[in-house]
Amino acid sequence: MQTISPTNLANWIPIVWAKESLSALENSLVLGSLVDRRFEASAVYGDTIVIPNLSNLAAKQVNTAVDTVAYDVLQTVTNISINKKWDVAVAVDDFNQVQTNPKYFADVVKKLTYCLAQVIDSNVSDIMEVGWTTTPVGTQAQALTEDVLIAAYEALNDANIPANDRAWVFDPQSITDLLKNDYFIRMDYVPGSVVSQGFQGRQIFGAPVYISTNLAVCNVNYHAASYFQKEGLALVMQIAPRLEVFRDGWKHADVITALTCYGINFVRSTAGVLIKTRS
Repeated sequence: MQTISPTNLANWIPIVWAKESLSALENSLVLGSLVDRRFEASAVYGDTIVIPNLSNLAAKQVNTAVDTVAYDVLQTVTNISINKKWDVAVAVDDFNQVQTNPKYFADVVKKLTYCLAQVIDSNVSDIMEVGWTTTPVGTQAQALTEDVLIAAYEALNDANIPANDRAWVFDPQSITDLLKNDYFIRMDYVPGSVVSQGFQGRQIFGAPVYISTNLAVCNVNYHAASYFQKEGLALVMQIAPRLEVFRDGWKHADVITALTCYGINFVRSTAGVLIKTRS
């Protein structure tokens, strides 16, 4: 006996788009949510986003004896290649679905999107590790100090980087260093007490502090922490993480997949500084 073909049942096999997928991913992103996302509206097709760069102008002293020289500087572009394509899938047969938690698929959605969030954050951190043109601060294998924090703050100020939308992102060990540092915990430097309020809401020099376990590893043992301004790096999500559920009848299983496609590149490589950590 021949069974009906999947082709003839195509209209009975739905594609399900779950809104909670995007929500779960955004909640899991750290670095991905702190960089510039404004160019995503242009990514409706194509594999490269071209961003025109507006060069700075320079004022000149007036000399009425000669004609003024008009501004004529080559206008460059920044390209963001949308070349990062990731997916993850889980298949569960009917027997395991019956014998395990019946809400498994509802729970696994968060795991799938979190998996993609980890990849995105890691990709952003990998680029930050090698791409900031500002001289790094700190010393590998040594704990963070207030001098390191001040040096990072000064570096961005010297580069004329806007003070708004800056952020610090550290690995867990660096957060431990900060918890021993007066600049980070004393109430005469920052509002509130770490003892009473915990880590939530900490700021250094007016910029929020974040923790990530997805930072790039430098020289095998040390992490690439960063202090940066949002417009330094752009993330273009052409296919926001989405879910598809389908039936594999031959295996008596339901399959759920998550897919994303995006690109990352620097827009202002001077808008961030690499911070070397102790571990």
